[in-house]
Amino acid sequence: MSKPKVAVAKCQQLIGNASFMGGKFVREEEDVAKIKDAVAKAVELAVGSLDEIIKPGQTVLIKPNLAFQAPAESHAVVDPRVIEAVVSYVKENSQASEVWIGDNPSLGMHVGRAKPAFAASGMEEAARRGGVDKVIYFDETEVVEVDIPDAKVFKKAAVFKPVMDADVVINLPKLKVHLAGTVTLGLKNWNGIIPNVHPSAQQQGAHRIDLGPKFADLYRVRKADLTIVDAIIGMEGQGPHAGTPVEMNLIIAGTDTVATDAVSAYIMGFDPIEIPAIRCTANEGLGEMDLANIEVVGEPANSVRKHFGRPNDNPIGMYKGFTVYAQQTCPGCYANVRGALDSFKNTGINMTDFISKKGEVVVAAGGLPDFDPEFARDKNLFVVGDCWEYFPTSDNIRQAVKLAKSVTYYPGCAPVYIFAQLNVDLQKMAMAE
Repeated sequence: MSKPKVAVAKCQQLIGNASFMGGKFVREEEDVAKIKDAVAKAVELAVGSLDEIIKPGQTVLIKPNLAFQAPAESHAVVDPRVIEAVVSYVKENSQASEVWIGDNPSLGMHVGRAKPAFAASGMEEAARRGGVDKVIYFDETEVVEVDIPDAKVFKKAAVFKPVMDADVVINLPKLKVHLAGTVTLGLKNWNGIIPNVHPSAQQQGAHRIDLGPKFADLYRVRKADLTIVDAIIGMEGQGPHAGTPVEMNLIIAGTDTVATDAVSAYIMGFDPIEIPAIRCTANEGLGEMDLANIEVVGEPANSVRKHFGRPNDNPIGMYKGFTVYAQQTCPGCYANVRGALDSFKNTGINMTDFISKKGEVVVAAGGLPDFDPEFARDKNLFVVGDCWEYFPTSDNIRQAVKLAKSVTYYPGCAPVYIFAQLNVDLQKMAMAE
Protein backbone atom coordinates (compact mmCIF):
# COMPACT_ATOMS: atom_id res chain seq x y z
CA MET A 1 0.00 0.00 0.00
CA SER A 2 1.44 3.37 -1.04
CA LYS A 3 2.06 6.08 1.50
CA PRO A 4 -0.16 9.17 1.44
CA LYS A 5 1.72 12.14 0.05
CA VAL A 6 1.81 15.57 1.69
CA ALA A 7 3.52 18.48 -0.04
CA VAL A 8 5.16 21.42 1.70
CA ALA A 9 5.85 24.37 -0.60
CA LYS A 10 7.81 27.47 0.35
CA CYS A 11 6.41 30.79 -0.78
CA GLN A 12 8.77 33.58 -1.77
CA GLN A 13 9.02 36.50 0.67
CA LEU A 14 5.84 38.59 0.57
CA ILE A 15 5.91 42.39 0.46
CA GLY A 16 2.71 42.80 2.47
CA ASN A 17 3.56 40.49 5.36
CA ALA A 18 5.23 43.09 7.58
CA SER A 19 2.24 45.41 7.38
CA PHE A 20 -0.22 42.52 7.74
CA MET A 21 1.45 41.18 10.87
CA GLY A 22 1.59 44.72 12.21
CA GLY A 23 -2.18 45.09 11.98
CA LYS A 24 -2.94 46.35 8.48
CA PHE A 25 -3.80 44.07 5.55
CA VAL A 26 -2.49 45.32 2.23
CA ARG A 27 -3.03 43.35 -0.96
CA GLU A 28 -0.10 43.38 -3.36
CA GLU A 29 -0.55 41.89 -6.82
CA GLU A 30 2.94 40.44 -6.61
CA ASP A 31 2.16 38.71 -3.31
CA VAL A 32 -0.93 36.99 -4.69
CA ALA A 33 1.11 35.76 -7.65
CA LYS A 34 3.78 34.33 -5.34
CA ILE A 35 1.18 32.56 -3.19
CA LYS A 36 -0.47 31.20 -6.31
CA ASP A 37 2.88 29.78 -7.42
CA ALA A 38 3.27 28.10 -4.02
CA VAL A 39 -0.26 26.68 -4.22
CA ALA A 40 0.49 25.31 -7.68
CA LYS A 41 3.74 23.74 -6.49
CA ALA A 42 2.14 22.15 -3.42
CA VAL A 43 -0.86 20.78 -5.29
CA GLU A 44 1.19 19.46 -8.19
CA LEU A 45 3.70 17.81 -5.86
CA ALA A 46 0.86 16.22 -3.91
CA VAL A 47 -1.40 15.03 -6.74
CA GLY A 48 0.37 15.69 -10.02
CA SER A 49 -2.43 17.71 -11.57
CA LEU A 50 -5.85 19.03 -10.62
CA ASP A 51 -7.18 16.79 -13.40
CA GLU A 52 -6.53 13.87 -11.05
CA ILE A 53 -9.16 15.27 -8.71
CA ILE A 54 -11.45 17.46 -10.83
CA LYS A 55 -13.02 15.92 -13.92
CA PRO A 56 -14.47 17.96 -16.81
CA GLY A 57 -17.79 19.59 -15.93
CA GLN A 58 -17.63 18.96 -12.20
CA THR A 59 -18.54 21.52 -9.54
CA VAL A 60 -15.88 22.38 -6.95
CA LEU A 61 -16.57 23.70 -3.47
CA ILE A 62 -13.75 25.43 -1.58
CA LYS A 63 -14.45 25.33 2.16
CA PRO A 64 -12.21 27.87 3.98
CA ASN A 65 -11.81 28.43 7.71
CA LEU A 66 -13.99 31.51 8.10
CA ALA A 67 -14.20 30.94 11.89
CA PHE A 68 -15.76 34.20 13.10
CA GLN A 69 -16.90 37.59 11.92
CA ALA A 70 -13.39 38.98 12.12
CA PRO A 71 -11.09 41.07 9.93
CA ALA A 72 -8.17 39.56 8.07
CA GLU A 73 -5.85 41.30 10.54
CA SER A 74 -7.14 39.03 13.33
CA HIS A 75 -5.23 36.17 11.67
CA ALA A 76 -8.11 33.97 12.87
CA VAL A 77 -9.36 33.47 9.30
CA VAL A 78 -7.78 32.33 6.05
CA ASP A 79 -5.58 34.99 4.46
CA PRO A 80 -7.58 36.73 1.68
CA ARG A 81 -4.51 36.47 -0.56
CA VAL A 82 -4.61 32.69 -0.21
CA ILE A 83 -8.34 32.65 -1.00
CA GLU A 84 -7.73 34.62 -4.19
CA ALA A 85 -4.76 32.48 -5.15
CA VAL A 86 -6.54 29.15 -4.61
CA VAL A 87 -9.71 30.20 -6.41
CA SER A 88 -7.72 31.60 -9.33
CA TYR A 89 -5.51 28.50 -9.52
CA VAL A 90 -8.49 26.13 -9.57
CA LYS A 91 -10.33 28.23 -12.16
CA GLU A 92 -7.33 28.37 -14.48
CA ASN A 93 -6.01 24.84 -14.06
CA SER A 94 -9.10 22.65 -14.00
CA GLN A 95 -12.01 21.86 -16.25
CA ALA A 96 -14.55 22.47 -13.50
CA SER A 97 -17.92 23.79 -14.64
CA GLU A 98 -18.17 26.01 -11.57
CA VAL A 99 -16.05 26.88 -8.54
CA TRP A 100 -17.87 27.78 -5.33
CA ILE A 101 -16.68 29.01 -1.96
CA GLY A 102 -18.79 28.58 1.16
CA ASP A 103 -18.72 28.29 4.93
CA ASN A 104 -20.69 28.78 8.13
CA PRO A 105 -18.66 30.50 10.85
CA SER A 106 -18.59 29.14 14.39
CA LEU A 107 -20.65 31.04 16.94
CA GLY A 108 -22.71 32.45 14.08
CA MET A 109 -25.51 33.70 16.33
CA HIS A 110 -23.05 35.58 18.47
CA VAL A 111 -20.17 36.69 16.25
CA GLY A 112 -21.94 37.28 12.97
CA ARG A 113 -23.46 35.05 10.36
CA ALA A 114 -21.84 33.87 7.13
CA LYS A 115 -22.63 36.84 4.90
CA PRO A 116 -21.19 39.56 7.18
CA ALA A 117 -18.32 37.24 8.15
CA PHE A 118 -17.35 36.75 4.50
CA ALA A 119 -17.44 40.53 4.04
CA ALA A 120 -15.56 41.46 7.23
CA SER A 121 -12.76 38.98 6.58
CA GLY A 122 -12.16 40.16 3.04
CA MET A 123 -12.72 36.63 1.79
CA GLU A 124 -15.68 37.42 -0.43
CA GLU A 125 -13.87 40.24 -2.23
CA ALA A 126 -10.80 38.00 -2.59
CA ALA A 127 -12.82 35.07 -3.95
CA ARG A 128 -14.56 37.27 -6.50
CA ARG A 129 -11.23 38.77 -7.51
CA GLY A 130 -10.02 35.21 -8.09
CA GLY A 131 -12.98 34.51 -10.38
CA VAL A 132 -15.23 32.41 -8.13
CA ASP A 133 -18.58 31.53 -9.68
CA LYS A 134 -20.57 31.53 -6.47
CA VAL A 135 -20.10 32.63 -2.84
CA ILE A 136 -22.37 30.50 -0.67
CA TYR A 137 -23.47 31.56 2.79
CA PHE A 138 -24.10 28.13 4.22
CA ASP A 139 -26.47 29.39 6.92
CA GLU A 140 -28.80 30.65 4.18
CA THR A 141 -29.01 27.25 2.45
CA GLU A 142 -30.89 24.01 3.07
CA VAL A 143 -29.49 21.16 5.13
CA VAL A 144 -29.48 17.43 4.48
CA GLU A 145 -30.13 15.14 7.45
CA VAL A 146 -27.64 12.25 7.50
CA ASP A 147 -26.93 9.32 9.76
CA ILE A 148 -23.23 8.76 10.44
CA PRO A 149 -22.46 5.02 10.49
CA ASP A 150 -19.90 3.87 13.09
CA ALA A 151 -19.91 7.31 14.74
CA LYS A 152 -18.84 7.48 18.38
CA VAL A 153 -20.53 10.63 19.68
CA PHE A 154 -21.99 12.57 16.73
CA LYS A 155 -24.29 10.03 15.15
CA LYS A 156 -26.62 12.30 13.19
CA ALA A 157 -25.89 15.54 11.40
CA ALA A 158 -27.69 18.24 9.47
CA VAL A 159 -25.16 18.99 6.72
CA PHE A 160 -25.37 22.04 4.51
CA LYS A 161 -26.63 20.89 1.13
CA PRO A 162 -23.86 22.50 -1.00
CA VAL A 163 -21.32 20.28 0.78
CA MET A 164 -23.20 17.20 -0.41
CA ASP A 165 -24.05 18.61 -3.84
CA ALA A 166 -20.52 19.57 -4.91
CA ASP A 167 -18.65 16.98 -6.95
CA VAL A 168 -15.30 17.96 -5.42
CA VAL A 169 -14.60 19.59 -2.05
CA ILE A 170 -11.35 21.40 -1.28
CA ASN A 171 -10.66 21.91 2.41
CA LEU A 172 -8.83 25.22 3.05
CA PRO A 173 -7.93 25.58 6.76
CA LYS A 174 -5.58 27.98 8.53
CA LEU A 175 -2.43 26.96 10.43
CA LYS A 176 -3.23 27.98 14.00
CA VAL A 177 -3.49 26.74 17.56
CA HIS A 178 -6.78 26.30 19.40
CA LEU A 179 -7.74 26.41 23.08
CA ALA A 180 -10.08 23.43 22.86
CA GLY A 181 -8.68 21.38 19.99
CA THR A 182 -4.94 22.13 20.46
CA VAL A 183 -4.75 23.08 16.76
CA THR A 184 -7.20 24.14 14.08
CA LEU A 185 -6.47 22.42 10.78
CA GLY A 186 -8.40 20.44 8.19
CA LEU A 187 -10.31 18.11 10.49
CA LYS A 188 -11.58 20.85 12.77
CA ASN A 189 -12.47 22.95 9.73
CA TRP A 190 -15.23 20.42 9.06
CA ASN A 191 -17.20 21.93 11.97
CA GLY A 192 -18.37 24.52 9.44
CA ILE A 193 -20.34 21.98 7.36
CA ILE A 194 -23.08 21.85 10.01
CA PRO A 195 -25.30 24.66 11.34
CA ASN A 196 -25.22 26.61 14.58
CA VAL A 197 -27.98 25.29 16.82
CA HIS A 198 -27.85 26.93 20.22
CA PRO A 199 -27.30 26.37 23.01
CA SER A 200 -25.63 22.99 22.51
CA ALA A 201 -26.69 21.04 19.42
CA GLN A 202 -25.02 20.44 16.05
CA GLN A 203 -22.04 22.79 15.56
CA GLN A 204 -22.21 23.84 19.20
CA GLY A 205 -22.59 20.28 20.46
CA ALA A 206 -19.93 17.83 21.69
CA HIS A 207 -17.43 20.55 22.50
CA ARG A 208 -16.59 18.81 25.72
CA ILE A 209 -13.78 16.33 26.16
CA ASP A 210 -15.22 14.48 23.15
CA LEU A 211 -14.38 17.19 20.64
CA GLY A 212 -11.80 14.93 18.92
CA PRO A 213 -14.28 12.07 18.36
CA LYS A 214 -16.80 14.59 17.06
CA PHE A 215 -14.47 15.65 14.27
CA ALA A 216 -13.67 12.03 13.46
CA ASP A 217 -17.41 11.43 13.18
CA LEU A 218 -17.95 14.50 10.98
CA TYR A 219 -15.12 13.41 8.71
CA ARG A 220 -17.14 10.27 7.95
CA VAL A 221 -19.91 12.39 6.40
CA ARG A 222 -17.74 13.38 3.48
CA LYS A 223 -13.97 13.38 3.11
CA ALA A 224 -12.28 16.31 1.44
CA ASP A 225 -10.86 15.51 -1.99
CA LEU A 226 -7.94 17.86 -1.37
CA THR A 227 -6.74 19.80 1.67
CA ILE A 228 -4.70 22.97 1.20
CA VAL A 229 -3.41 24.57 4.40
CA ASP A 230 -2.92 28.33 4.54
CA ALA A 231 0.40 28.44 6.38
CA ILE A 232 1.49 31.84 5.11
CA ILE A 233 0.98 33.48 8.50
CA GLY A 234 0.06 31.08 11.29
CA MET A 235 -1.16 31.78 14.81
CA GLU A 236 0.43 30.68 18.08
CA GLY A 237 -0.52 31.28 21.70
CA GLN A 238 -4.13 31.97 22.64
CA GLY A 239 -5.74 30.77 19.42
CA PRO A 240 -8.04 30.51 17.64
CA HIS A 241 -8.85 34.19 18.20
CA ALA A 242 -6.42 35.94 20.54
CA GLY A 243 -3.06 34.53 19.53
CA THR A 244 0.06 35.95 17.94
CA PRO A 245 0.86 35.80 14.21
CA VAL A 246 3.81 33.67 13.08
CA GLU A 247 5.31 34.19 9.63
CA MET A 248 5.76 30.80 7.93
CA ASN A 249 5.31 31.47 4.18
CA LEU A 250 4.20 27.90 3.48
CA ILE A 251 1.45 26.12 1.61
CA ILE A 252 0.81 22.50 2.67
CA ALA A 253 -1.34 20.15 0.58
CA GLY A 254 -2.50 16.55 0.44
CA THR A 255 -5.44 14.34 -0.40
CA ASP A 256 -5.44 12.60 2.99
CA THR A 257 -6.67 15.26 5.41
CA VAL A 258 -5.47 13.30 8.44
CA ALA A 259 -1.95 13.00 7.01
CA THR A 260 -1.97 16.66 5.95
CA ASP A 261 -3.01 17.69 9.45
CA ALA A 262 -0.35 15.42 10.96
CA VAL A 263 2.42 17.02 8.91
CA SER A 264 1.05 20.52 9.57
CA ALA A 265 0.87 19.87 13.32
CA TYR A 266 4.44 18.56 13.26
CA ILE A 267 5.59 21.72 11.47
CA MET A 268 3.95 23.68 14.33
CA GLY A 269 6.08 21.76 16.83
CA PHE A 270 3.52 19.17 17.91
CA ASP A 271 3.61 15.40 17.82
CA PRO A 272 0.51 14.47 15.77
CA ILE A 273 -0.74 12.17 18.54
CA GLU A 274 -1.07 15.24 20.79
CA ILE A 275 -3.96 16.46 18.61
CA PRO A 276 -7.27 14.76 19.59
CA ALA A 277 -8.91 15.12 16.17
CA ILE A 278 -5.88 13.62 14.41
CA ARG A 279 -5.44 10.62 16.68
CA CYS A 280 -9.17 9.86 16.91
CA THR A 281 -9.61 9.98 13.13
CA ALA A 282 -6.45 8.02 12.41
CA ASN A 283 -7.30 5.33 14.95
CA GLU A 284 -10.69 4.94 13.28
CA GLY A 285 -8.82 4.02 10.09
CA LEU A 286 -9.86 7.20 8.29
CA GLY A 287 -6.36 8.45 7.50
CA GLU A 288 -2.69 8.25 8.40
CA MET A 289 -1.02 10.12 11.27
CA ASP A 290 2.26 8.22 11.56
CA LEU A 291 4.89 10.45 9.96
CA ALA A 292 6.96 7.38 9.11
CA ASN A 293 4.09 6.25 6.88
CA ILE A 294 3.62 9.62 5.15
CA GLU A 295 5.67 10.73 2.16
CA VAL A 296 6.53 14.40 2.67
CA VAL A 297 7.57 16.06 -0.59
CA GLY A 298 8.88 19.54 -1.30
CA GLU A 299 10.41 21.22 1.72
CA PRO A 300 11.56 18.77 4.42
CA ALA A 301 9.29 19.19 7.45
CA ASN A 302 12.22 19.63 9.83
CA SER A 303 13.68 22.46 7.75
CA VAL A 304 10.57 24.63 8.17
CA ARG A 305 9.49 23.50 11.64
CA LYS A 306 8.82 26.09 14.35
CA HIS A 307 7.60 25.42 17.87
CA PHE A 308 4.41 27.41 18.19
CA GLY A 309 3.47 28.81 21.59
CA ARG A 310 0.75 26.57 22.99
CA PRO A 311 -2.64 27.82 24.10
CA ASN A 312 -3.45 27.90 27.80
CA ASP A 313 -7.04 26.84 28.46
CA ASN A 314 -6.99 27.56 32.22
CA PRO A 315 -9.26 30.47 33.27
CA ILE A 316 -8.41 30.27 36.97
CA GLY A 317 -6.85 33.26 38.72
CA MET A 318 -6.43 35.54 35.71
CA TYR A 319 -7.58 38.70 37.47
CA LYS A 320 -7.91 39.87 41.07
CA GLY A 321 -11.60 40.13 41.88
CA PHE A 322 -12.56 37.79 39.02
CA THR A 323 -12.94 34.28 40.43
CA VAL A 324 -13.65 31.22 38.30
CA TYR A 325 -14.96 28.15 40.12
CA ALA A 326 -14.64 25.08 37.86
CA GLN A 327 -13.83 22.23 40.21
CA GLN A 328 -15.76 19.50 38.40
CA THR A 329 -16.28 20.63 34.86
CA CYS A 330 -15.25 19.32 31.46
CA PRO A 331 -12.83 21.12 29.14
CA GLY A 332 -15.78 22.58 27.22
CA CYS A 333 -16.82 25.17 29.80
CA TYR A 334 -13.26 25.47 31.07
CA ALA A 335 -11.66 26.40 27.73
CA ASN A 336 -14.51 28.60 26.54
CA VAL A 337 -14.47 30.71 29.70
CA ARG A 338 -10.74 31.21 29.12
CA GLY A 339 -11.39 32.15 25.51
CA ALA A 340 -13.92 34.78 26.60
CA LEU A 341 -11.45 36.23 29.10
CA ASP A 342 -8.73 36.39 26.44
CA SER A 343 -11.11 38.36 24.23
CA PHE A 344 -12.08 40.66 27.09
CA LYS A 345 -8.42 41.34 27.83
CA ASN A 346 -7.88 42.31 24.19
CA THR A 347 -10.59 44.98 24.39
CA GLY A 348 -8.21 47.07 26.49
CA ILE A 349 -10.68 47.51 29.35
CA ASN A 350 -8.77 47.91 32.61
CA MET A 351 -9.86 45.04 34.86
CA THR A 352 -8.89 46.82 38.09
CA ASP A 353 -11.11 49.79 37.18
CA PHE A 354 -13.86 47.43 36.03
CA ILE A 355 -13.91 45.55 39.35
CA SER A 356 -13.83 48.74 41.42
CA LYS A 357 -16.77 50.24 39.51
CA LYS A 358 -18.92 47.19 38.79
CA GLY A 359 -18.02 44.84 41.61
CA GLU A 360 -16.34 41.48 41.77
CA VAL A 361 -17.20 38.69 39.33
CA VAL A 362 -17.75 35.00 40.04
CA VAL A 363 -18.01 32.43 37.24
CA ALA A 364 -19.34 29.03 38.35
CA ALA A 365 -19.35 25.86 36.25
CA GLY A 366 -19.83 22.18 37.02
CA GLY A 367 -20.02 20.65 40.46
CA LEU A 368 -18.54 22.81 43.23
CA PRO A 369 -18.01 20.77 46.42
CA ASP A 370 -15.85 23.47 48.01
CA PHE A 371 -17.91 26.47 46.98
CA ASP A 372 -19.43 28.55 49.78
CA PRO A 373 -22.52 30.36 48.45
CA GLU A 374 -21.68 33.32 50.68
CA PHE A 375 -18.73 34.02 48.37
CA ALA A 376 -21.20 35.23 45.73
CA ARG A 377 -22.91 37.74 48.01
CA ASP A 378 -23.20 41.15 46.31
CA LYS A 379 -21.07 39.98 43.37
CA ASN A 380 -21.84 39.49 39.68
CA LEU A 381 -22.49 35.77 39.22
CA PHE A 382 -22.23 34.00 35.85
CA VAL A 383 -23.56 30.43 35.88
CA VAL A 384 -22.10 28.39 33.02
CA GLY A 385 -23.55 25.21 31.53
CA ASP A 386 -26.23 22.76 32.61
CA CYS A 387 -24.33 20.05 34.45
CA TRP A 388 -24.14 21.85 37.82
CA GLU A 389 -27.78 20.86 38.31
CA TYR A 390 -26.85 17.16 38.31
CA PHE A 391 -24.24 17.35 41.07
CA PRO A 392 -25.08 16.83 44.75
CA THR A 393 -23.74 20.35 45.32
CA SER A 394 -26.33 22.04 43.07
CA ASP A 395 -27.91 23.76 46.07
CA ASN A 396 -24.65 25.71 46.44
CA ILE A 397 -25.42 27.43 43.13
CA ARG A 398 -29.08 27.98 43.94
CA GLN A 399 -28.19 29.65 47.23
CA ALA A 400 -25.48 31.74 45.55
CA VAL A 401 -28.04 33.00 43.01
CA LYS A 402 -30.15 34.42 45.86
CA LEU A 403 -27.16 36.26 47.33
CA ALA A 404 -25.56 37.64 44.16
CA LYS A 405 -25.76 41.24 42.96
CA SER A 406 -26.55 40.09 39.42
CA VAL A 407 -26.95 36.68 37.80
CA THR A 408 -26.42 35.61 34.18
CA TYR A 409 -27.10 32.06 32.98
CA TYR A 410 -25.46 30.35 30.00
CA PRO A 411 -27.34 27.09 29.37
CA GLY A 412 -25.97 24.31 27.20
CA CYS A 413 -23.56 21.38 27.26
CA ALA A 414 -21.05 22.68 26.58
CA PRO A 415 -22.18 26.29 26.01
CA VAL A 416 -19.61 27.05 23.34
CA TYR A 417 -21.23 30.40 22.62
CA ILE A 418 -19.86 31.79 25.91
CA PHE A 419 -16.56 32.04 24.01
CA ALA A 420 -18.16 35.15 22.52
CA GLN A 421 -21.15 35.94 24.71
CA LEU A 422 -19.41 36.14 28.09
CA ASN A 423 -16.97 38.65 26.61
CA VAL A 424 -19.85 40.67 25.14
CA ASP A 425 -21.73 40.65 28.44
CA LEU A 426 -18.64 41.76 30.37
CA GLN A 427 -18.11 44.60 27.89
CA LYS A 428 -21.75 45.72 28.25
CA MET A 429 -21.37 45.65 32.02
CA ALA A 430 -18.17 47.70 31.76
CA MET A 431 -19.78 50.33 29.54
CA ALA A 432 -23.08 50.62 31.42
CA GLU A 433 -23.63 53.83 33.39
